[in-house]
Amino acid sequence: MARKRLSQPPRKTILLVTASEIESLYFSQMRKDCRYSNMTVEHQAVFKDLHQLINIAARKRNAGSFTTVWLVFGLADLGISAHEVRAELEHAEKKRVHLAWNIPGLPLWFYLHFQEPRAFVRDMGAINNALEKAIDGYVYTSEYFLNDGDDFHLRLYSAKSKAAVNGAMYNDRTRAEAGLEPTRMVALLNEITEICGLADLSRNQKQLGLKK
Repeated sequence: MARKRLSQPPRKTILLVTASEIESLYFSQMRKDCRYSNMTVEHQAVFKDLHQLINIAARKRNAGSFTTVWLVFGLADLGISAHEVRAELEHAEKKRVHLAWNIPGLPLWFYLHFQEPRAFVRDMGAINNALEKAIDGYVYTSEYFLNDGDDFHLRLYSAKSKAAVNGAMYNDRTRAEAGLEPTRMVALLNEITEICGLADLSRNQKQLGLKK
């Protein structure tokens, strides 16, 4: 008598559409380091505004039959305000596109691996200056993340939980002044873990070196 095949539900997949090349490089490092084979990262270089970016992300999700899609962007990178983001929240929900922003940009998330800012920070330059003092050789350029910083995600990984705690406290303390949560990274990372599972770093022997 033939055995019945056990049917398995389709594997969930997640697509990250990034508004900047550096965001794409960082999340591609995450994909590689954590061996998230069902996570796809795509940089969208050409777009008119946030509204169009949301539409593009929705089309990419449908074209690739992804379970879910997140659009990752920094407000400073797009030159937009918190008010403009809030105006697009309903549209994003209608298009089933999750938004993961940082104010002013991704360097805020990097900084949260070290400490919580004492006050709301609008200036990306100030954050990057602090990071340059904390991380040997750090420069917020695509060239850095492609070369000397190609292990950047791995170097910060041991402080991931600390960043999540700092991010939650910073959001609570500065949301009113910022007009939005300054970072939505924790929500994004939670869904990545839910869909992709726990990170598997067993084959990676690199040192996770942060300056104290």
